[in-house]
Amino acid sequence: MKTESENTNMKTNNQSDMLDSPQYEKATKKKYAVRSVICLAAGGIAGFLFAFGSAHLKTLLTVFTRYSHIYFPVLQIYLFPWFLLVFTLICTIINEKLLKKSKLQIASWDGENDDHINIADTCLNKVLLISGIESVGTQIIFAVITYHLMKNLQDKSSTNVVMIFIAIAIYLASMVTIVLQQKHVIQLIKKYSPEKRGSIYDKHFQDVWFATCDEGERHIIYKACYKTYQFMNRVFSICLAAATIIGMFVSIGILCAIIIGFLWLIMTCCYTRECIRLENGR
Repeated sequence: MKTESENTNMKTNNQSDMLDSPQYEKATKKKYAVRSVICLAAGGIAGFLFAFGSAHLKTLLTVFTRYSHIYFPVLQIYLFPWFLLVFTLICTIINEKLLKKSKLQIASWDGENDDHINIADTCLNKVLLISGIESVGTQIIFAVITYHLMKNLQDKSSTNVVMIFIAIAIYLASMVTIVLQQKHVIQLIKKYSPEKRGSIYDKHFQDVWFATCDEGERHIIYKACYKTYQFMNRVFSICLAAATIIGMFVSIGILCAIIIGFLWLIMTCCYTRECIRLENGR
């Protein structure tokens, strides 16, 4: 009698043969042709509609641009620093609750039943997710605040200067909070995985931490990275197409499309270069 592993291998081989068959290639070619025709038709219809309503759209966007130049700098200085503070506080409070829950689960772990550790691990992963969102979100909001930094300083308004210093203080506090929370996560993980090594303050922390991961953890990291690469290819493609279409109606310049295309090119080149390096065993 055939074992379960032999049956699994036979199924895998049969699926591989089907994927290499001429029938499979013919079927995928038809689907590709249908998708291409649908995309071309959708693009043509969308282009016609945009062109038909371009006059009204340009008028609307012109009015929006005029008012944004008037009111948006005021919002940047007087509203966004407090928005940054609220955003930081919300992320910090959520993370502290998750850290507290994971700490209690680790403290109640008997060394055998992994249910507590699985709950703690999930909470810690959520903390890292929220910390990542907070890090990127904080830097985006701070960039928006400082967009008219020099102009506001030249106005010599004491209120503007105070608000800018408040925004800088909130930004620095947010960055410090993120680092401390990530340090707390690492310390908690080391309690139930003592083989883990690394310090959050070390610039080579990620390499050191990755070296202490087992084969299963590395497989998860590899798979997550590949899925991210696939997803970001779609994101860059959509963003570049959107920037191109918007540039037909609004004077956003070519810098937006160049930056998106440049980042897409960097990601593609880095991924391909790393694949070549690993394939050659270097």
